[in-house]
Amino acid sequence: MKIQKILIPLFVSLFLLSAVQAQESKSKIKQVAAQFVKGADVQDGKMLEKILEPSSLQYVMIGGKLNTFSAKDYVQMVNEKKLGGKPRKITYRHAEFLGNNLAVVVLNAVSVEYDFLYQLSMTKGADGAWTIVGITAEINGV
Repeated sequence: MKIQKILIPLFVSLFLLSAVQAQESKSKIKQVAAQFVKGADVQDGKMLEKILEPSSLQYVMIGGKLNTFSAKDYVQMVNEKKLGGKPRKITYRHAEFLGNNLAVVVLNAVSVEYDFLYQLSMTKGADGAWTIVGITAEINGV
């Protein structure tokens, strides 16, 4: 009986701690996703460079046509003010860990003109920082 009085609160505490840590971790990947959106919105290539894997690719579907470009090209277009510059409201659809070091975030980023649906694939490095390694997007008019 005494063991049950000790073990039950211990297991409940461990379960709650695990749930809190999972939420904090999801918060971290959502922060990286938000930084990706904001980097384009404020046209800050340096902000994007901090979270994008330089050799990653972005696949963007616009009007039924697939466009592909590298993270380097994307950052350059943002720096040259060819992309972004308009604030967008983020709505998270999904954030999930696929393993200890893999995650995916799905979100909508909506401006007055466009609705961007993003799927962001991420990896966690040895330093614990999350990096976007792949982007799939669909852009539609509002």
